[in-house]
Amino acid sequence: MKCKGIKKYAAINSELACENKTVDSPFDYTDDMHNHECHEVIIIFDGDIGFFTEYTGHEMKRGDVAFIPNYVFHAATIYDPSIYDRAVINVDDNALRRSSSPSLNLLSCFEPYNDANLHTIHLDDDELEEIKSYCINLQKNLKAAKPGTDIMADAYLKLIMTKLTLKYNNSPTMNLPNIMPEIVKKTFEYIDRHLTEEITLSTLEEAIHHNGTYISRCVKKFSGLSIQQYIIAKKIALACKLLREGYSPSDACFMSGFNNYSNFSRTFAKNVGKSPKQLQMANRTIL
Repeated sequence: MKCKGIKKYAAINSELACENKTVDSPFDYTDDMHNHECHEVIIIFDGDIGFFTEYTGHEMKRGDVAFIPNYVFHAATIYDPSIYDRAVINVDDNALRRSSSPSLNLLSCFEPYNDANLHTIHLDDDELEEIKSYCINLQKNLKAAKPGTDIMADAYLKLIMTKLTLKYNNSPTMNLPNIMPEIVKKTFEYIDRHLTEEITLSTLEEAIHHNGTYISRCVKKFSGLSIQQYIIAKKIALACKLLREGYSPSDACFMSGFNNYSNFSRTFAKNVGKSPKQLQMANRTIL
């Protein structure tokens, strides 16, 4: 299964990707909110960041690990680029299912997802250094083109996700302060509840009790997206999820809030890089 970004800059071209980012790495991150068809694991080895989903925002420090389910919008704010060391792993449902066993479901870190809390754990120094070595080796084997590196990459994925999942299953939920601006939180909540309806600045004004222009400016400053861009991206993400669940392109169009199939197909292809029918066929091939 190819992991596809729903918004530009978020594309992942394999079912498993791992990037180890340091101050010496090319600084190519985007702070725009985006989502993937893959799940994401972010591991902080050094430095502080603000990490946000469409539901909540928290500060993450050395040793913190966050699990972000597929299709959930997220973004990171790096406070000090001179102190920057983290790993980002993107992994598809199918890769996690293949690596799971009857005694340990490696998808359990991502589901069920509680909107109010980011799924997080904290690793002590010894655990963190062990995971870091696995992440470095995972990335090396994913980038290598030699016989056996695919097996090695699979082994390191299993090591990482087994260690993290066991820690997650045996750790209490971290109650971190929510640092998401309240007006943005309320706007995202309203959009989520009314995604398939017509949403205008007027309806947002009435629901959130703020000037529409001010709401729009706050969302743009926070997410990097206009309200309209965010709504369209959310609809496309929902359509991808529906297609993956087996719905037809026509059903996915109307169930995700589009009223015209031609417009839906054109917008979908522009954002995903494939038409709805092509994505449907790709999902059937994998299944």
